[in-house]
Amino acid sequence: MTGRDKGVKILIVEDNLDLAWILADCLKLEGYKTQIASSGAAGVKAALSYLPDLVLLDYNLGDMTGHDVAVAIKNMQKTASIPFIVLSAIGADPMLVRGFTKLPNCRGTLSKVISTREVLRAIHHALPAKAVKTQKT
Repeated sequence: MTGRDKGVKILIVEDNLDLAWILADCLKLEGYKTQIASSGAAGVKAALSYLPDLVLLDYNLGDMTGHDVAVAIKNMQKTASIPFIVLSAIGADPMLVRGFTKLPNCRGTLSKVISTREVLRAIHHALPAKAVKTQKT
């Protein structure tokens, strides 16, 4: 990824559309390209078609758990290497964190009581340095 013209793509898998749009708007202001999926099944399908650089993944989706979505994305050849960050209303529950950190593409977990600064910090940490640096150019 080389610069804003190619943009880093982030897929937001979140069933609370108000939160999803707030996240998308904040990320767009930082130069990221975003797409929203409002269910687990839609998230898996979107990951395959959109091929994001990172997935922000809600844990409690209506049709699937975030863990199920992460495993489905990991098990498809085209999407197997896509990293994700888990968003959870249950916070930093040790069992949740332990379960996700066992998946190789998990780059962290965030409580939904978060600031946009925390989201951006987690994204910058999860993506390769080159992709993050070029977003500001």
